[in-house]
Amino acid sequence: MFIGYYSLANTLTLFGLISAITSCFLAANGNFKFAIYMLFVACLCDCFDGKLARSKPNRTPAEKFYGVQLDSLCDVISFGVTPCYIAFSFGFDGWLDVVIYCLFIACGATRLAYFNTLSNEHPGKMMKSFRGVPIPMSTMIITVLFLLTTFIDPQVTVWLFRIGLLGLGIAFVLNIKIKKPTMKNGAILLGAQIIILIILLIAGDCRAPIA
Repeated sequence: MFIGYYSLANTLTLFGLISAITSCFLAANGNFKFAIYMLFVACLCDCFDGKLARSKPNRTPAEKFYGVQLDSLCDVISFGVTPCYIAFSFGFDGWLDVVIYCLFIACGATRLAYFNTLSNEHPGKMMKSFRGVPIPMSTMIITVLFLLTTFIDPQVTVWLFRIGLLGLGIAFVLNIKIKKPTMKNGAILLGAQIIILIILLIAGDCRAPIA
């Protein structure tokens, strides 16, 4: 009745996308901490949808290709557009900020398209390393940056946001190989992210620039 390939993994991917869109709506209403939390939910979905998909060994080539495309399309919005939208809604909305956001999203889209190309050239092959920094890393960076706004003057944090997002955007497309984290390293990264979120929860209000 409907087009597309439906599975638990693809549903989890779409739930991550919905979480990121919810994050944008929360940011638009000024609920920035909750926006960060929903972005983290999107990141969790991205961490596990691939593992869930690979646990089903009888997928057809079309199902595998569809899953890769869906994941990357959702990632552009979740980890490219959403962090920039949150920062823009927060008050970092000058012309320089907008230029950096555009570059950040363009670099993220470029990396994802390149990843899809590699996946298409080597179907079914598990890559042992990333080429360029994975775009979901924006979740941790934006969380740390917002934590800094709770105790650093906005006139300083605006430049930290600019430098952080510009540097990360460039890192997306750098021709460098990054070894995929082991289960242990992945758990450490996840634990660090959760600790940062807890600190953000109990910290003071995020201080936005005065309009």
